[in-house]
Amino acid sequence: MKVIFLDVDGVLNSDEYFDKIKDMNIKGIENDVDVNKIVLLKKSIDETGAKVVLTSSWRYKRKAQELKQLLLNYGILVDCTPYIYNERGIEIKKYLEEHRDIQDFVIIDDEMFDSYDENLIKKLIKISNTNGINFGDGLQPKHIQQIIQKLGRKEKTIDDELEL
Repeated sequence: MKVIFLDVDGVLNSDEYFDKIKDMNIKGIENDVDVNKIVLLKKSIDETGAKVVLTSSWRYKRKAQELKQLLLNYGILVDCTPYIYNERGIEIKKYLEEHRDIQDFVIIDDEMFDSYDENLIKKLIKISNTNGINFGDGLQPKHIQQIIQKLGRKEKTIDDELEL
């Protein structure tokens, strides 16, 4: 199994998105998450066959269920890392220990945490250089290519062939 460990702020939203919607009366989760970023994420999932695991603090906040439902609306099922004092690197390592069937993974985040060791840093696709101060550009097509390059394309199955 391949996994994308996913942050939300600075990845599924951006400064540009918030500027664009600031005068709009958007209700619900779309006020915080750019669906265009979800469409990009879905492309990487379709290409690699990876599963998504939330590492974001969103996983234990009040909008967690709304986020999971929005992702599900785009065909993205998510799991979550355990909460270990918001130490993202430790949380990812614990998830990997508990899921031995993970063959490869990437970390999609706009921040680098002190709890990331050398091995986790090698798997990090850093989305911007804002380090959590702003949202930056969020997920971009170039990042999707990096995800695909690091995880590899999924193998075609008979079902994939029948869809053509």
